[in-house]
This record gives sequence, structure tokens and C-alpha cells, in this order.
Amino acid sequence: MQNSASFKRNSTRSRALRRAFLIAAALLAGCGHAAVRPPAVQTVHPRSAPAWGEASKRELQAVIAQALAPARSRSYDWSCAIVAQDGTLLYDDRSTHAVAPASAQKLIVAGSLLAQFAPQYRFHTLLASAQTPRGGTVAGDMWLVGSGDPSLRSDDLRRGVIKLRLAGIRSIAGGVAVDGSAIAGPELNPFWNAGDANEDFMAPTSGVSIDEDTVEFRIAGTSAGQPAIVRIKPQSGAVSYYGAIGTGYADDVIVAATGTPNVFRLNGTILPSVREIFYLPVHGIPHYAGVVLSGFLRQAGIAVGGLPRVARAPRNAAILWDHPSPALTQLIRHMMIFSDNHFAEQFLRVLGGQRGRADDAHGLAVERRILREQGIPVPGLHVVDGSGLAESNRVAAITLARVLAHADLYGLLARGGLDGTLKWYHFAEARGRVRAKSGHLAAVSALAGYVDSRHHGRVVFAFLFNGSRDAADRAIVAGVNRIAQR
Repeated sequence: MQNSASFKRNSTRSRALRRAFLIAAALLAGCGHAAVRPPAVQTVHPRSAPAWGEASKRELQAVIAQALAPARSRSYDWSCAIVAQDGTLLYDDRSTHAVAPASAQKLIVAGSLLAQFAPQYRFHTLLASAQTPRGGTVAGDMWLVGSGDPSLRSDDLRRGVIKLRLAGIRSIAGGVAVDGSAIAGPELNPFWNAGDANEDFMAPTSGVSIDEDTVEFRIAGTSAGQPAIVRIKPQSGAVSYYGAIGTGYADDVIVAATGTPNVFRLNGTILPSVREIFYLPVHGIPHYAGVVLSGFLRQAGIAVGGLPRVARAPRNAAILWDHPSPALTQLIRHMMIFSDNHFAEQFLRVLGGQRGRADDAHGLAVERRILREQGIPVPGLHVVDGSGLAESNRVAAITLARVLAHADLYGLLARGGLDGTLKWYHFAEARGRVRAKSGHLAAVSALAGYVDSRHHGRVVFAFLFNGSRDAADRAIVAGVNRIAQR
């Protein structure tokens, strides 16, 4: 079975974004502590610890206020909270004031999922037919039926086709029919920044999601002055491009969406012998999935009689192939460690399906209901998506802190200095003792999670700053280190 580390992360973005990430890493590395070798990974369990007395609380409040002061002075909005193991609010700096949370908002969808589904819940993707195949032939169409699995890969479908072939299926009288009705609503959230439409972190949402609804462009440099090699994965008639990439002594490759869905423009130059992968969002996912699957069938020697179409699967269909996803906790762990927006958006709509319609509005309603039932305060809460990608989202630090205190998310979060989006956070005293979810937008820096203090056990923290990312990142690291010292 796959674990979360085995999922391919769609992390190749524009060079500007990659440079920004490296710059942020360098800034975090310079927080006043020399970089050290990460310690051996240890699982830290909460334990009974001396309570926070009034004197120790005052000391904590003073050192945290000092650590976070540079972020406050450069930010126009913020919300911060620290909560003890017994639920006591230890530090409150506008904790009930809602601000933009960026990807720290994913804590809400994670907590809601664990409240609604069993940890071992699995999504299932099916290949099915109206009747049991006879003589190696599927009479009529073969359905591809999705359930909202965010982790399904085109390679999974290819392996499913091979199993059909091994089972003796040689032809499909009709065509591939795709049932993506498990998720409803528009592919893209209307509150997202349209300027990010070419980025893999803003991929569509779909009941049948393949490769996180992106396609790979693999560009390989050849010899100077010669065209580069361009390959698409998965190769299908649903995606095309025009233009070309040359091989030379510049590195300025452009693979961009055009006004026509799933048609891309190529331009620029790549260095000799260099290989790069670009992940571009595709659209019209049910039809796209049908074209991809039809191609796999023909490549495997299975004849397909008709064109792909989008249609609901019949009741009591014969299941030809059943692909279960990894367990829900593994999927959540992937989402949290790599801050995977696509997983979060798929999950939000799956939550909506528990209320009658698997769209954003119903998913957000389910989140609010669960927060209310758990007694979690939601002052000023205004969320419009699952990932935190929309700039209009607003969440208070006390909400995230109480979500963390109520749900056991510790083992599902990135380890400071070791994993995913926290790999480049160079904690000192907190190294090996903090697990958290980061959040970044253009003017947002956030971190919320758990840290084990030296004398008072595990505490929950949520630090959200709007207005100065670099100063806030440094201050947040300093603040978490101060908690760990107490």
C-alpha cells in the first residue's frame, strides 16, 4: 500500500515562485541560529506535566510578545493564540480577530473529515458495465465511476486496464462513459485569483480526478541549436500544444494555457541535457478522463467501439475493477505535509455530499455544523474554499487552535525542519518537537500546530500575520522556539 510520501507532489511551478520559496528558506535559515543536522525522528506523545501557574503564564506571554513584536510592527492585521494541554488559553493577542489564514485553513477541513469519516475510510474508483462481459466483450459502454478520490493517478487506470486484459476482456462494444457525479459544482472556485489559472496549485475539482487534474509536460534539452524533446504524460488526444522549445544557453521555458481549454503554448529555451517537468491544469475532467482511458484500452489491445461520453452509471452495474485509495488518514497527511490544495478542495466537496450535494456551499455548511457541534468558537469566520487559496477567507487564531486541541492531528502534520512545507523552517529549541501547518499567500504568513515545551507538556499555537511575510516567518519561528524553552 502506498504511504503519503509516495504520492507525486505537483510542486514544479513558475521559476519566480521557486525562487521565492528558496529566498524564504534562506531567510528562515538566518533566524539567529546556525543550521544543524536534523535529529533522528521520534514520536512524541503527550504526557502529564506541571500546570502553567500564573507566574509561568506571565513569563510565556512576555517572551512571546517580544518574539512576535517584529511581525506585529510590520503587519496590518494579525491573530495569535496559545492553548495549554488542559485547554487553558495561555496567550491571547487578538485571538478572536479573523484574518486571512492561507493554507493553515486546511486544518478545518482535516478536522471535519476525521469527525465525519472513519480513519481507514477509502475512496473507490470503479470500472463497470451494465452486464457481465461475455466472450471477452463488454456489451454497450464501460463506465469509469469516480467517488472524489484526490489521489487517483493515470497509472492506476493503466494498471486497471491491464487487469481487464488479463481477465480476458478484448473489446468494448460501446465506448467509455465517465460518471463524475460524486462531486458537483464548477471546476474552479469563483473566488480564486484568475491570474493563477496556469498554476498546478489551482487545478480543477472533479468526481473523477486524475493526476490531480493536471498533465505533465516533460521537456528535455538536446544539443545546442536543436529543438528540445517534448513529451506529454499521459499522452492523449485530449491535450495538444503549439510552438516549440529550443536547446541553447538560456533557461526560460514557458508552457502556458491558452484561451482554448487543454491547448497549450510552448516557447523558450532549455539548456542541453537538462530535463524539466511542468504540471499544467486540464479542464473538462470527465471527458478528459474518458479520452485518456480509451487510449489506455487501445494500447492494451482492447477494442473500443464508441467515443467517450459523460453519463451516469446504471444501477446494479457489474464491477469489473475496483481501485481503493489509501486510507483517509494517509490522504490527509499528504494534504497537510505538502499543503496540497487539490486534496483540500476535493475533500470539501466530499463533505458537502454528506449534506445532500457535493459542492462548496454544502461542504462549508458541514464544516460549520461540525465546528458548532464540537464547541469550537468561530468569531468572524468567513471561508469560501477548502484550501485557503482564496484571499477573501478569514479565520481567527482561536478557531484553528481549538480545532488542533479537539482533533488529534499531531501525527498528520509536517515536522519542523524535516517535512514538506516545513522542511526549510530551521527551528532551534523546537527542532524535532514541533509539528504544524504553514500558510502563505502574497501578504500572509501563518503557522499553527503543536510544540512540546520542556516543562509543561504539549501546547497548541496559532500565529497568523497579514502584511509582512518575511518578518512574520522569522518572528513565528522565534515564537515557537520560545514556547519550546518553557
